[in-house]
Amino acid sequence: MTRVFSLRLGALAAFAGFALLYAYGIQLSINAIDLLSRGQETDPAHQAYPPWTAIHFAAALLFAVLALTQLLSVVRRRHPRWHRYAGRVAIASGLVAAISGASVPFIFVPPHPLVERLYILVYFSGVAACLLLGFRAARRHDFNRHRRWMIRTVATVGAVMTQRLIFPLFFLVFGIRGEAEFWLEFVGAFALGWAINAGLAECWLRWNPVAPDLAPDPAPHPPPLSG
Repeated sequence: MTRVFSLRLGALAAFAGFALLYAYGIQLSINAIDLLSRGQETDPAHQAYPPWTAIHFAAALLFAVLALTQLLSVVRRRHPRWHRYAGRVAIASGLVAAISGASVPFIFVPPHPLVERLYILVYFSGVAACLLLGFRAARRHDFNRHRRWMIRTVATVGAVMTQRLIFPLFFLVFGIRGEAEFWLEFVGAFALGWAINAGLAECWLRWNPVAPDLAPDPAPHPPPLSG
């Protein structure tokens, strides 16, 4: 009983951590959309984002609002229809955010450094892959596998917010002595944030490998032999 309680507590702590990250991400997306509407949103190098990138931030905002509720067993159990339809919207919005996000570093003039463009391409490809694998598992009614891939998706998307927390530490520890160092530290903080979130997701899955509402029913006991 103590082990079961510890595992559930660990899974709850992981969920709470991602919930806080996503609350921060929702605030960032709302702020970005507001700045874009006034033509004031810029990238880390202070280049202005074009207006169409509002699609990326709006899709990311919608995904962030829907994604965490999809992982709550109480929602799946009490509102299965909402879970199905909201899940489809979350996957669609996540794919829009991934595709648009992958293109953003390539639109600036002068362009972002190659290391940042390649990393962003790999990162958003990872987001899209997790979403598509989760969707395929759901279509096959393999709901435990679906849950695992969606937890990994939530963790991967959350790396955007984790990077925002890590990057200032990189600046304090290593300093920035030029644009090349800035982008290396920016990508390094992003990659570290992704690794941390991925590790948390795998710990969550180890602590709670099967959601209670997805656990198979116990096999019925055979009737006692007569005589």
